[in-house]
Amino acid sequence: MTDRRTARFISLVLLFFAWPALAQLLPPEAGLDFGTDFSLSITPEHPAPGDTAHITAHSTLLDLDAGTITWYMNGAKYASGRGLSEADILVGPLGSEMRIEVVLTEAGFERAAAEALIRPTEIDLLWESDSYAPPLFRGRALPSEGTTLRLEAMPHFVRANRSFVPASDIYFTWRRNDYVVKSVSGRGKSRALLESPSLFGTDTISVEARTSDGAFSGEASIRVPSTEPILTLYENHPIFGIMYHRAFGAQNLLPEVETSFVAVPYFANATRAGDSGLIYEWRVNGNRIVNDVSHPNEITIDARGSTGIARIELALSHITNLFLNSSGSWAVTFTGNAGETQGNLFESAQQ
Repeated sequence: MTDRRTARFISLVLLFFAWPALAQLLPPEAGLDFGTDFSLSITPEHPAPGDTAHITAHSTLLDLDAGTITWYMNGAKYASGRGLSEADILVGPLGSEMRIEVVLTEAGFERAAAEALIRPTEIDLLWESDSYAPPLFRGRALPSEGTTLRLEAMPHFVRANRSFVPASDIYFTWRRNDYVVKSVSGRGKSRALLESPSLFGTDTISVEARTSDGAFSGEASIRVPSTEPILTLYENHPIFGIMYHRAFGAQNLLPEVETSFVAVPYFANATRAGDSGLIYEWRVNGNRIVNDVSHPNEITIDARGSTGIARIELALSHITNLFLNSSGSWAVTFTGNAGETQGNLFESAQQ
């Protein structure tokens, strides 16, 4: 896929628990064990390596402002203070593991504790459509009605020993607009083929990736809008072929008296510009032009003996896909100075 625009996300595994020996650390008059009511939350939910994770301690039964809260990172004391229920942690790189421990004490006794384990991961979600784009097109083929989306999730799950978890050992769950697509989900299914969004529609495609032991997990999502095919007109030069670098604009000036034109239906539901399923209807100055059946997207205009502007109009439709409709118009003035210098052929034809 080319010029890919990627969507990067990170995930973490949160393990919350209360210490089982809390009751033995409290004096009898301390009352009930509230450890199970002590938990942590992290914002953003999926921070990226190098991001700052904001961690907050929560409890509905304990007065966190009345006690001392101590924060530990990988066993080392990170921060401590009365009512210190929030802290910011710098997330490490891929392959790192950060164990965050939070302890609440009152009057020298531990009341509760909670722990979070952060394992950074990344997922690249790449996509393109099987719609038509000409050879060497540098952009992404965009989806239109009737085309298919090709997606690939590339998880970067890095173990502490710097080795990567292979995609074949990862379970992928694909969703469209929050609904699971079971047919493309499963172990090792990092690639998916889905129908493109309906005309004028926009779909949210997401993928969740996780290992069977739950040690690594992550999620990525993209918003994919449907587009209409775009008709672009080029000169079909007798020596250089189709001049893809020089698309015609609304107004054009040509020194020739005869020129062949070719239309390229960007992002149409087709495998090639001259696909038999595409219907091209050409008009020049309002008159319908019968084009070559073998090359329906091409016409040749001979302006000898004529003056003024040739107004080229083109309508595109499809034999079976009734939602495929596109049109374009261009004004071309032939000066008839073919014997004079034409300048640089590889400059824009627009005037």
